[in-house]
Amino acid sequence: MEQPHKLTLTQLLASEDSGNQAIKDASAQLISLFNATPDAFIIIGQTGVIELVNSTTQTMFLYGEQDLLGKNINMLMPDSVKNVHDGYLSAYLQTGESSIIGKARTLRAIKSNGQEFPIFLSVGKVTNSSHTQFIGIISDISEQENYQAVLVETQEKLAQATRLSAMGELAAGIAHQINQPLAAISSYAQASKRLINSHRTVDIKAINQPLDKIFEQALRANEVINRLRTLVKRDTAQREKVDFYPLIYATVHIAKIDARMRDHEIELDLEESQSIKLYADPIQIQQVLLNLIRNAVDAMKQEKGMPIQIKCRWLSRKEIEVSVMDFGEGINADASIGVFTPFFTTKETGMGMGLSVCQTIIHGHGGRIYYRSKKPKGTIFSFSLPVFIKSQNDGEK
Repeated sequence: MEQPHKLTLTQLLASEDSGNQAIKDASAQLISLFNATPDAFIIIGQTGVIELVNSTTQTMFLYGEQDLLGKNINMLMPDSVKNVHDGYLSAYLQTGESSIIGKARTLRAIKSNGQEFPIFLSVGKVTNSSHTQFIGIISDISEQENYQAVLVETQEKLAQATRLSAMGELAAGIAHQINQPLAAISSYAQASKRLINSHRTVDIKAINQPLDKIFEQALRANEVINRLRTLVKRDTAQREKVDFYPLIYATVHIAKIDARMRDHEIELDLEESQSIKLYADPIQIQQVLLNLIRNAVDAMKQEKGMPIQIKCRWLSRKEIEVSVMDFGEGINADASIGVFTPFFTTKETGMGMGLSVCQTIIHGHGGRIYYRSKKPKGTIFSFSLPVFIKSQNDGEK
């Protein structure tokens, strides 16, 4: 049966077993180093009993040294972690092997006041000890976690700002798209009114035709509004299984609302394939593709009538690529360095955030975004994304 050592660091230093003064000096230096580190150091035996702690451990977990020595390490773990840790120790006692030695991981810990916080833990085995011991090195990563949360929120706000900026520039096109069905509704309503007010017997079939047209045009206007509402709504990123090609078609429909698109057709070259699915946030992917299309339009201000080409091809069995090609003047060498840099822009009225946000979104989805010059002129912006694969053997991935 393991007998836990309950000596404090001070007691160890003063013990007669320390030997001569040189050993005592070395022990004092080692203990000073042990206590000076900003990380918590905890030594436990094979059953999880705490045998030694440094001062950072006491500060981090809000316990006194005597409150910790001789107690089980799981007192520093929330309930969600205790069972897992006990399983590691149980497996070690049965097999003599540990799956966590030399490996670092992030998990939750708990202070004496009940507050949970994130830690980064690495575990090693104490060698040449009189009995089995493990040492845990713990870093409090609360600040990093908070910073990451702020960063994610900032990125979401930035993405929202760029979508709203795009909507402002699309205003003229929106009015054009909405006015068409509204004008048709008005005309069909007037025709229906004339039929009803005529002095002859009303033909039910004749009156139904303009009413059906009114219904169709109302649906058309509603579709335009819904697409725009979906694009600009402020939601946190939500991943889901997405049919890729319908998402591309829907984005092209939104792009055509832009008044500037009236001078350019969009040519789609999508590889024939079975349904391609992504595990992605559809709104964010739409935002990327829409931004690249609008950039292509801006690049061809002097090239009226030239098309924008969108091509989709497989890079591998697990990766799909989408390219947006224009016939503009291209990107000069000086500008090419900062293309994806925040606040860098070659447009007179641009914010310089579009491509930076696109890069953040694509990288967040595990993909890549890049560009190359097109001969004889023009630019090709491409992004690749991992596809959603369902395998009988592996399940859904």
